[in-house]
Amino acid sequence: MRPLHAVIMAGGSGTRFWPASRAARPKQFLPLADGKPLIQATVDRLSGLCDPAHLWIVTNPLQARALPKVLPGFPKEQIIVEPEARDTAPCVALAVATIAERDPDALMAVLPADHVIEPLHEFHRMLRRGLDIAQDDQTLVTFGIEPTFPATGYGYVECGGPLDDKQPAATRCKRFREKPDRATAEQFLAAGTFLWNSGIFVWSVRGITRAIAAGHPGLAACTEKMRAAIARNNRSLVTRTFKQTPKTSVDYAVMEKAPSVAVVRATVRWDDVGSFPALASVGAHDDAHNVSLLANGASQINFQSQQNIVYAEGKRTVALFGVQGLVVVAVGDAVLVCPKDKAADLKALVEHVRAQGRTDLL
Repeated sequence: MRPLHAVIMAGGSGTRFWPASRAARPKQFLPLADGKPLIQATVDRLSGLCDPAHLWIVTNPLQARALPKVLPGFPKEQIIVEPEARDTAPCVALAVATIAERDPDALMAVLPADHVIEPLHEFHRMLRRGLDIAQDDQTLVTFGIEPTFPATGYGYVECGGPLDDKQPAATRCKRFREKPDRATAEQFLAAGTFLWNSGIFVWSVRGITRAIAAGHPGLAACTEKMRAAIARNNRSLVTRTFKQTPKTSVDYAVMEKAPSVAVVRATVRWDDVGSFPALASVGAHDDAHNVSLLANGASQINFQSQQNIVYAEGKRTVALFGVQGLVVVAVGDAVLVCPKDKAADLKALVEHVRAQGRTDLL
């Protein structure tokens, strides 16, 4: 097997987890994986798949400074800093440029920092399946999750015919579909040929370079320019070039236009823990269907209360009395209380906080 480089994308802000998630401490830094930060769980998940020297984290300057507190000992030289937020296509291009300069024969795995994935052996099995497919230096591989409900918050991938008879099952990718409305999501679910797009990818350096050139020549030119600048250790040129990259997603710029894309059907339990209600899959439950995730000495008292979600950090106690269907978040200098059905819209609240000039809370 050719050398594998794994790239963890960790530059997101996680506004739907405010006030626990802030600019310098985003969702992937929160202890949502059995008390462990999500990014630490992601790093651990890759152990045994790639050499530790081939593990990369791509993040923004503010989070790069905070990273040593979350991942003490992670090599500074393996942290790739995005000069500014420009979506996932520039993020991937910068990672490709970095790895291509060092190891042009490499295979790459690219994955978000903020997923909960179990069991480990199945994750390794499905990733190795993708790596085997990507050996042809042509095929880009994505991983599809079997949908369990008509989700409107996920993108979808439509599967074509089978790629071969190996396991886990792999098909040709027919097309990518953006986040649908409810009616369309129900149609996808009924069709049986659509999977949730996990946002996890595998390809070779040569394969992704060719696909970028075919799908977005402008992005390809920037990728090559950054690679040449990295070779000369010209950080200022890397920064200037990165800021010239198109601000778009890798799905739109590359994957949707690539001539050869395969979908491996994931054989894991997967959750992107997208908002506080998603803690139902990772938190502790009581007999009244309350869910709690308590960290760093926090505790909770429930009395005559049902179907609430509590997230708390630090030496504090959250007491619920006679309430139902709430999300309660208590961290540091802020407390959030909202109905569960509003929790997915916290971005609007964050923008209101910003408009109030309370940047100290962001």
